[in-house]
Amino acid sequence: MEKKTTRKKIDWQQFFITVIGTAIGVALTFVVSGILERRNKAQAQRLTAIMVIHDIDNTVNIFQSWKDNEEKGKALLVYALEHKDQKEAIPSDTLMNVLNLLVRSKTEYHFDTSKEQIFNSDADTWQNLENMKFIDNVQEFFYERQRFLEIANNAEWFREPIPDEEFMQVIMNSGWVTEEEYFTELWAFLRDKLQDKRVAYYINVSHARVEALTQYIDKFTLLNEENKFIMGITDQELEDYVNSLHNNGIALTKGDLPGRWLFASRDQNMEYIFHSDNTYTYSNAKNSSYVKTPYWSGVYTVKVTYKGTWALQRDSLVLTPDYASSDVQLDPSGIVVEKDGEKNLAEWLNQYQETTLNYFREEDDKEYQYAVKARLDSSRDKMEWTEADGTVRYMKRKRE
Repeated sequence: MEKKTTRKKIDWQQFFITVIGTAIGVALTFVVSGILERRNKAQAQRLTAIMVIHDIDNTVNIFQSWKDNEEKGKALLVYALEHKDQKEAIPSDTLMNVLNLLVRSKTEYHFDTSKEQIFNSDADTWQNLENMKFIDNVQEFFYERQRFLEIANNAEWFREPIPDEEFMQVIMNSGWVTEEEYFTELWAFLRDKLQDKRVAYYINVSHARVEALTQYIDKFTLLNEENKFIMGITDQELEDYVNSLHNNGIALTKGDLPGRWLFASRDQNMEYIFHSDNTYTYSNAKNSSYVKTPYWSGVYTVKVTYKGTWALQRDSLVLTPDYASSDVQLDPSGIVVEKDGEKNLAEWLNQYQETTLNYFREEDDKEYQYAVKARLDSSRDKMEWTEADGTVRYMKRKRE
């Protein structure tokens, strides 16, 4: 008897539903992938733009700092040039400040170019940003910044006129002399240099350096405002970016701060005592380098103390010192006195103390505040301070 073969009937409706479902799933995968890719591209675009805009803002701040220092130095240099034949008109502290402004440092003008390298090394930067005006602005900024470095580090009107080696030779040739004799030699050196036409030229064109820095500040500021506008970057986004660079740790609160905080290094102990009534006491005991005179030699310690007030403004700790409360104490226990040198040492200590106090009294005439970004670690016993120039320091709570 012949056996019949049974053929299974295909459910075509279910088959088409499965095929269509698979096709829709594949399509959705591509759609979702495309959306994610565009979103990631947009995020990369904004992050790159914010990174460069912050770099330009930071450069403007550096130029402003240089300009402020140049304006302060300008008045001092002009004064020294006008009184080059009057030794009594230039006391020792002013003499040293003038020489510091005229002696060429081995450190040249420079910028952190890491953001520039990232921007220029990424092959996808131009494609991702999709805004040629912004790219042109950024390239112009990098070019102009490099052009400034070439001028500042090479032009006679911008670089200090006295070679460091020449100044050091004067110091080494002075030998072991009294403080008065030492400053007499430095005064003679400065008076001779102020007769030098190159030194006089450098002083007389100080206004040109100020003007050049002002022009760079204005140009970069205007260029960056345009960048923020065309890229739609808000001040809040920039602030969030800056905070993300220093986002480690825990936000400082008013209840965390009261107590003794110590910053210690090899040759000094700096301490802040913060009180819950928003006042603080600052003290700094610093060891001198080894000093030798015909009358005494060794190391002494200078301790400066003053009071002030503090306040928290968002993530910043703002300190307002009261320099009128300053006190200066000298510890000469590390000094060995030569025969009949006690009187000379006592006179020198009194003069040093009075000079230092006068400095703080002069500072008290100015309204001064010191702000740092402050955060705590998880133990709340270690505090990170980030200063305006990017310098980071760490304070430790001092337990009683």
